[in-house]
Amino acid sequence: MSKQELNAESLELIITENEISEFGAHIDSPDIIGQPRAIRALKMGTEMRGRGYNVFVTGLPGTGRTSAIRKILASLKPRQSSSLEDVVYVYNFDDPDAPKVLYLEKGKGRLFKREIHDLVEELKTALRTRLESDEVKERRNGLVRTVEEQENLVITDLEARFRKEGFQIIQIREQEKETTDLKPIIEGKAIDFDELQEQAARGDITDQQWEKLREAYFRLMDELKKQFEELHSGRVALDKEIEALKTEVLQPVIDAAIDNIATDYRSASVEAYLNTLRNDLRSHTYLFLRERGEEDDGPIPALIRYGVNVIVDNGTTETVPVIFENHPTYSNLFGVIESRFDLGGEGGTTFMMIKSGSLIRARGGFIVLNAHDLLQEEGVWEHLKRALQTGEVEIQGPEGGITLQHTVLKPKAISIDTKVILTGTENLYDLLYGQDMDFAKHFKITAEFDSVMERTAENCGRYIGFANMICDDESLRRIARSGMAAIIEYGIKLSEQRDRLSTRFSLIADLIREADYWSGRQGKKDIDREAVARALEERKFLWNLPEEKMTEMILSGEMLLQLEGNAVGKVNGLAVHDRGYYAYGLPTVISASAAPGSEGIINIEREVGLSGEIHDKWLLIIEGFLRRTYAREIPLSIYANICFEQSYSEIDGDSASSTEVYALLSAIGEIPLRQDIAVTGSVNQLGQLQPVGGISEKIEGFFNICRQTGLSGSQGVIIPAINQNNLMLSDEVCDAVRNGSFHVWSADTVGEGMELLTGLEEGKRNKKGIYPPESINGKVARRLKEMADLVKNYSS
Repeated sequence: MSKQELNAESLELIITENEISEFGAHIDSPDIIGQPRAIRALKMGTEMRGRGYNVFVTGLPGTGRTSAIRKILASLKPRQSSSLEDVVYVYNFDDPDAPKVLYLEKGKGRLFKREIHDLVEELKTALRTRLESDEVKERRNGLVRTVEEQENLVITDLEARFRKEGFQIIQIREQEKETTDLKPIIEGKAIDFDELQEQAARGDITDQQWEKLREAYFRLMDELKKQFEELHSGRVALDKEIEALKTEVLQPVIDAAIDNIATDYRSASVEAYLNTLRNDLRSHTYLFLRERGEEDDGPIPALIRYGVNVIVDNGTTETVPVIFENHPTYSNLFGVIESRFDLGGEGGTTFMMIKSGSLIRARGGFIVLNAHDLLQEEGVWEHLKRALQTGEVEIQGPEGGITLQHTVLKPKAISIDTKVILTGTENLYDLLYGQDMDFAKHFKITAEFDSVMERTAENCGRYIGFANMICDDESLRRIARSGMAAIIEYGIKLSEQRDRLSTRFSLIADLIREADYWSGRQGKKDIDREAVARALEERKFLWNLPEEKMTEMILSGEMLLQLEGNAVGKVNGLAVHDRGYYAYGLPTVISASAAPGSEGIINIEREVGLSGEIHDKWLLIIEGFLRRTYAREIPLSIYANICFEQSYSEIDGDSASSTEVYALLSAIGEIPLRQDIAVTGSVNQLGQLQPVGGISEKIEGFFNICRQTGLSGSQGVIIPAINQNNLMLSDEVCDAVRNGSFHVWSADTVGEGMELLTGLEEGKRNKKGIYPPESINGKVARRLKEMADLVKNYSS
């Protein structure tokens, strides 16, 4: 296709009310619209249970990623009832610092917790009741009586023998402690040794009597001590007999209670735990028999060992567990071991303070995470990969918080069968795939959500169905056929292709809501085309303050822009400023200068650090184009500068590359360019114009400036011919094209664009390879040869 001027009909986009009526035959109940590839990937990823078949969902926000994930996951059912389990932590009687994990049948977690709790409460009464029975009391008293009788016989015998040797056994109290001692008997009276010593000093008794009494005292005290040790051994033996009696009479009570619980569970791990619980209860019956005062109304701390901490409770779960974790911190995702301080400032933790994370609660189901949020949390990505690799999650204490030095709990790891669904951008997926060698192993399924779909009658019918659904769900006004036509036009413009529709349905829904608002403000019963147009105008007004400010600078002359006449080495380019909800185009002046030299093309933006990598690349492409077109037989001896005038932010992209070529060719050949024409388009080394984005906004931006300064009738833009399918201009621009006050031309090559800008012929090589002298190429080639000669002559 050669250069041509486009008519208004090829620029405007109109959906008629008659077309809406035709689309009505295809109205379908809204489901997941326009994403067949992504849906197939999601279904495959959610239904396959092999390790590593986790899913990474890519696509622009608003394309229905989250809605599609919810709908697909909601339709799934557990593979079998056993796939949903309850998970509990219990005390490890063999290693208290490593709590045990038990996996119970669905709904059995709370039951197990309640049964163990009831067991403990029942034992508090049952054990005491059993020990206080007449039979047990009689047996215990019998054991005590037997020992006491033996003790009395021993004491009586000692007292008799000691009295024969002149001593009496006495009890004395020293420092609130009773001890046994001996006193000698003199003349029928027991006296202290201190008094006896005074008698010896006065001569009342002889020294021989004194020494004899002292020797007898120490001998008898040794015998008394030996006898008391034997009595103490008897008491120890009695205590053991009493404990054995307790065990004998309490064991049936404990066994019956444990056996009653065991009938509800057939798991080997639960059976093993109940056996260790049985043994621990037998050896810790004293915990249930302790006398408690009025101040001990709360639970006994030592009995916490018999608690059950339910980590996962699927008792009421009927569908596959699905968790959308919106804040994937380490503790939220994996769990945490909490620590608490008492009133005295002492800190501690128990296995009952272990809390599960969403990755554990989603066992047997799915967890949906935002990849960007996940990667923001330090260390979480590595822990997640480790969990996917091992199929287990280890719950640890808080990281970065207050750590109790004596907190050394290391709970047994919990096995997981959780599918992970990550959502993120294509760039993030490519980054992870390229830089993380484990990523592809764990995320084997990619569900890519497209931002556009084909513009067919069926898809337009689905658009209508979606719009009606929004109105029904949110009680909005009915959409008239004219309003529906305007909404579909907006969807086409969002796609930037005349034969496509945007699948960013969140933006479509926003437009419907805003149009309903303005319809109400205007007192209308329906949402018509006027209400939709008002919503778009209001959105533009709310977002276009930067556009207004830059337009004011152009109109005031602060930003230099020539819209008439001709100039050498200068051309008006077109740029798009995208603010998310609103994008607008504005012209920018690109200039070039050229002189003999060997430096080549100098990118001023790059020299000052305002050029992106793509911008740097196409400057090299421009050099390739010049060599291919003009420097086949001569060296390219040029020193050229290219600059975006009055631009002070980073320049990137390739949409202005054709504009720079026009300015450069003009500067080299000293060929004036029309200043009432703005240009856009990418260029390759062959001189072909390539498509660019934001074409409609660029044209409308230049038109707006021309309109405000006064349309001359000659103004217009040149675009790549391949961009024609992307043209959807406003009614104002189309009307101006229709009445000849503004123009839009298309071109396939740089040469065609130069012809429109200069009014000269591009010029083709003759059989000798020479361009016509007065053609564009002839002027440029001649000047490049002159530069080469100047450089050669100057160098020699």
